[in-house]
Amino acid sequence: MSKTIYDIDPAGAVLCTYTSSENETLRSENTKVPLPKALLYAFLPAGYPHSVTSDYLAYQTYDSLQAFASSITSLLANRAVLEGLGVGDSSSSPTGALILKITGDTISRIATILFAHRMGSAIEPECKFYRFLADIFNDAAQFLDLLTPALPYLPKLGVIVSAGVLRSLCGVAANASKASLSAHFAVTGNLAELNAKEASQETVVSLCGMLVGSVVVKMVEEKQTVWALMVLLAGVHLLMNYWAVRSVRMRSLNRQRATMVFREWLDTGKVLTPDQVALRESILWKGKGLTSKSGDYTGYCEFATYGEIRGWRPRGYHRYEFEADGYFLGVWHRGGNFIMRIALKEGVKNPLGPWFDAVNHAYHFDSALKDGLESHYENEMPRGYVSEDQKNTIFAALRTTGWDLEVNALETRLPIRVRVGETKKGLPINEKDPALHGLLEGKHD
Repeated sequence: MSKTIYDIDPAGAVLCTYTSSENETLRSENTKVPLPKALLYAFLPAGYPHSVTSDYLAYQTYDSLQAFASSITSLLANRAVLEGLGVGDSSSSPTGALILKITGDTISRIATILFAHRMGSAIEPECKFYRFLADIFNDAAQFLDLLTPALPYLPKLGVIVSAGVLRSLCGVAANASKASLSAHFAVTGNLAELNAKEASQETVVSLCGMLVGSVVVKMVEEKQTVWALMVLLAGVHLLMNYWAVRSVRMRSLNRQRATMVFREWLDTGKVLTPDQVALRESILWKGKGLTSKSGDYTGYCEFATYGEIRGWRPRGYHRYEFEADGYFLGVWHRGGNFIMRIALKEGVKNPLGPWFDAVNHAYHFDSALKDGLESHYENEMPRGYVSEDQKNTIFAALRTTGWDLEVNALETRLPIRVRVGETKKGLPINEKDPALHGLLEGKHD
């Protein structure tokens, strides 16, 4: 009796067919793959499409198109920089050109360190925003490059330095946001292979862009035509990049997505899916804004330290503080505007629950302010209070619809927690410390 056995890939496609006959002879036949399909597979992760998320192909398509446009604009900008440094001009000083180059590189590297230190932790929660912002920085630097041939030495130095700083900001934002997006796309632990295939895609696209750009640079030399072409290509570049990040359906809840999901639940009792939120969320606005149910009161919420809640007293604002099991909440209100600050207590790993309370708090601002800010709380509970059991039910529904609640994408700086009722472990307290003295005075406020 003959038996047929198959080798298959993760997608279920047959790679090889084995047939054994009654006399135990084994025959094998490899599945033939058309050449175009084989070439395509060389640039896609193994097991595609089952090894990546469903939004991978759309993002990579738009990303390749924007990289193609950027390759051409880079050649036009580089030609302008070389002209500005004196290439082809016998009266230019090689030493002066070298000083321009060294100064620009030095300051841009310092800017890289400062930007990575200041904004590094904010990039992953807002990776779509920073991925798009990176290309805005890049295009702005290229337009500055076009100015260098027409400027005298000192203004030229300022332009070169500014362009270098913008490129350094682009490098930090682009590399960090791409790493976060790659982690989102990889679903089978294939992050390294996905990055390798993305590098292959960028190599081919950049090569094609350079070939086309070489022809464009040779044909286009008039200044007005160069500027017009740069504006056109930069517009295509930004549009493709916008569509690329717009096509991504992140499963983590950053501030904008969490606010959108919680507000929808408060309005309709429904839980939005990642696909629905991706269609609504803004790319350019990071979305920490909150509104009341009627829309008459608007404001924002941010995470803060305990001192920033107790010690911040802006003039003209009514102030109120509230303490829950896992956090302190400060509210400042004036007219139709409000500000909220959350200080998380020690032991809170994910601030999703406190953020829900802040959204709920803002949602009921209309009814709370009818009798004054103090009426926002009844029996030590905020108006519209949602119990922990209800919140757990909501969070369970979020997980069911595809949201990843294990990722903390709400805090965009170093997570700081408040320890209550204990001294700092392992550190002696100096009673003469001015900072401690001020904190003790604040307790009697």
